Amino acid sequence: MKKLLNLENFIFITVVSLPLYLVRLVIFGVPTNLFELMMMFAVLASLNRSVSSKIELRDYRKYFIPIVLIIFGLLISTLYNGAYRVGFGIIKSWFIVPIIFSWVAVQVVVKKDLLKAIYFSALGVASVAVVYFFLGIVTFDGRLQAIFNSPNYLAMFLVPAIVIGVAKFIENKKFYTISLLIMLIGLYLTFSYAAWLALLVSLAILFLKKEVETRQCLVSTEISKKLFWAALVCLLIVFLQVGSDKMQSLIHADSRSSLASRVMIWRSAGKMIVGNLIVGIGPGNFQNKYLEYQQYFPPYLEWAVPEPHNIFLAFWLQAGLLGLVGFGWLLVLWFRDLFRSKNEAVVICIAIMIGILIHGLLDTTYFKNDLAVIFWLVFFLAESCNCNKKSPRT
Repeated sequence: MKKLLNLENFIFITVVSLPLYLVRLVIFGVPTNLFELMMMFAVLASLNRSVSSKIELRDYRKYFIPIVLIIFGLLISTLYNGAYRVGFGIIKSWFIVPIIFSWVAVQVVVKKDLLKAIYFSALGVASVAVVYFFLGIVTFDGRLQAIFNSPNYLAMFLVPAIVIGVAKFIENKKFYTISLLIMLIGLYLTFSYAAWLALLVSLAILFLKKEVETRQCLVSTEISKKLFWAALVCLLIVFLQVGSDKMQSLIHADSRSSLASRVMIWRSAGKMIVGNLIVGIGPGNFQNKYLEYQQYFPPYLEWAVPEPHNIFLAFWLQAGLLGLVGFGWLLVLWFRDLFRSKNEAVVICIAIMIGILIHGLLDTTYFKNDLAVIFWLVFFLAESCNCNKKSPRT
């Protein structure tokens, strides 16, 4: 019991330490990072009998083939395109290790504590981000990115945690009022409108599902109030940002706006797919191919583009048609089995996952160390809670 408790605490701390993937290391010539090492240590520690006896495989067998399709798609694309070092590194760091760690984590840690760990991790990042803002450390166009390479990365990291905070608000109103305010300020300063759209849809799903759970009418006064306030906050955000350069470029249909830039990126990605329909271009190879395909388009509005700003395009290009089919199959199975669940943790995970996918239409909300782990934690956590809803650990 003591060993299990220690491992449980270590996994909790590991999830809270998500941003430590930024601490890069090279061990025996293999690139890695501090967070990845913590995940691997947790997995190795779980191999003792007291923990492995608690891990059940049968509830997850239905996901085996889709996950294998994704991994095989990535491997085939890597081998075909020859980007071995980058490709194998991505398969290890964004797929193999996050999948195994997340699967182990939801078996070992109390389910609600994993959600808290994600929340505390985002709260720490948001707090640091606000400090960055007051120190004047922002991008050239005044957006907040803090410890990340892009404001969009910060926004993608914060949205799932904000959904958790709203869902848990009633448990500790004072704490969540203060902490949510910090995160909302951080999110606001990223000027990421895709993030606000994803958050609004996630909260709508959260409120709707909670109404179903309590067997109230879907158009009840209570849910109407919640949706009204959520919509009002989003409208307020839009109003406050009307004077920003980014909002002005969208309002006046600026040919150099972020939307125009995305459209150009999507057009380039589409042409890549036409030329690499089956095997894709290889994981981590989008930037190189994007520059190669410049010859087919007018001068790009944005040159540094590591991902295609769309999660489905990213899977198709980096894992081929096999990986895209696997990813779609995985999502269909997951939503089919879980969407009617009334378990609180499952409802939160569904809201987060829908937010990830909505946001993923305009940004790549998976292909990054921390985002990959959040995806799989949410994925396995919901399945675990649904399969063991009578267990006191849920």
